[in-house]
Amino acid sequence: MSDTLRSAERALGALLLFDGERREIGVTELARCLDCSTSTAMRTIETLTAMDFLRRDPHRRTYRLSGRALGLARTWHGMASLANVTRPIVAKLAEGTGLTATFAVADHAHMRAVVAVDGVDGPLRNYPMTGELFPAHVGAISKAYYAFLPKIMRDQLTGSRPMAQYTERTRTGVSDIEEQFSEIRQAGYCTTKGEYDADVSALAMPIRATKDPLGSVSVATKGNLEITQQLLDQVAAATKDIGLMLGRRQ
Repeated sequence: MSDTLRSAERALGALLLFDGERREIGVTELARCLDCSTSTAMRTIETLTAMDFLRRDPHRRTYRLSGRALGLARTWHGMASLANVTRPIVAKLAEGTGLTATFAVADHAHMRAVVAVDGVDGPLRNYPMTGELFPAHVGAISKAYYAFLPKIMRDQLTGSRPMAQYTERTRTGVSDIEEQFSEIRQAGYCTTKGEYDADVSALAMPIRATKDPLGSVSVATKGNLEITQQLLDQVAAATKDIGLMLGRRQ
């Protein structure tokens, strides 16, 4: 194991020690728990403190989780809770269409998959897609969401940073993407083929429970995807159900 990986493992191990019962920890106790020297434990604490994951109590000479660490924990807890309540809807869509179904929400300049359920042909990738980040400028699941944002917000995401070319079909020109966004708004959905993964075709729709979109739902498969009215209705039903659920949670 490399020194960098070992250091990261110790840092994560230190954070995981705060399990609800332990609210603070000192250098000596951390060294014992991580089975390392006190100097190594001190370096780990200094790193986490510098990154604002721990804060020092100068009187007790111990360390506690910071607001940033607690906020991160609440975020992931919220994502897990959101996944639990929406999974049945996504699973129903996957079962009804036979396609891989995904529900995603915005995460800065990406969409993060909250729930992904494989279709009848198995997974699209050789690893779980839940938690996967999809860039704002590429793929149906991202474009179905970002197309419906106000232009000033779209410009911040697609016009202020370089856009990576993932396949020969990836669009990276701002005007080209804006033209596609306009087409998506007119149609109410987005279809793509080979923009992010060269062999994957997808259909996605935004989740609309408020003026601005709350997320998006997609179905995808390897190869070609036939867009039928039945498929459009199935995806639309899933976005409506999730939208009603998200609207109640706000």
